[in-house]
Amino acid sequence: MQNDQQISESFSLSPYFVDDSKTPGFNWERFQDKIDTLPENLYGLLADERTADFIGSLTRSHAQLNVRGSDIARIIRDVVLADIYIGDMPAQISSKLGVDQNIALEIARTIVSQLFAPVIDDIKKLQLQKFGKLPGPSMPQQSSAPRPVPGADLPETGGNIIDLRSK
Repeated sequence: MQNDQQISESFSLSPYFVDDSKTPGFNWERFQDKIDTLPENLYGLLADERTADFIGSLTRSHAQLNVRGSDIARIIRDVVLADIYIGDMPAQISSKLGVDQNIALEIARTIVSQLFAPVIDDIKKLQLQKFGKLPGPSMPQQSSAPRPVPGADLPETGGNIIDLRSK
């Protein structure tokens, strides 16, 4: 059974529970209205204990974040709710957590590739509805399009070039 400190830490690292109606500047009713319209899998991501565990692991792997887990939880929540554009996540991480851009980009990529991976299509859908665009090349995206074969656009050379990768 978890002790009170573990439960408190789990709540402070949960994107769903990190703020409540008593948090200054947080509009609980607006938050609940958005939660009510979310696809179930996105609500699950916000409320799941494994998300809090992921954030805890992320903060432990970056020493400078050891007390900033609740801020990461808020950023994740705001991206999932489309309050923050996913492509702005590295800048948000950098400014709110006080880390340089390279570390912020590494953290954002970890969040997208590991935490958001199972629900990325729904996140993209909400992001597109809200912002009218999807993230650019600075954020990792899962692509189903095949990579172009280098040299495929070269003119025919009379049969002197054999592409062994296509065999």
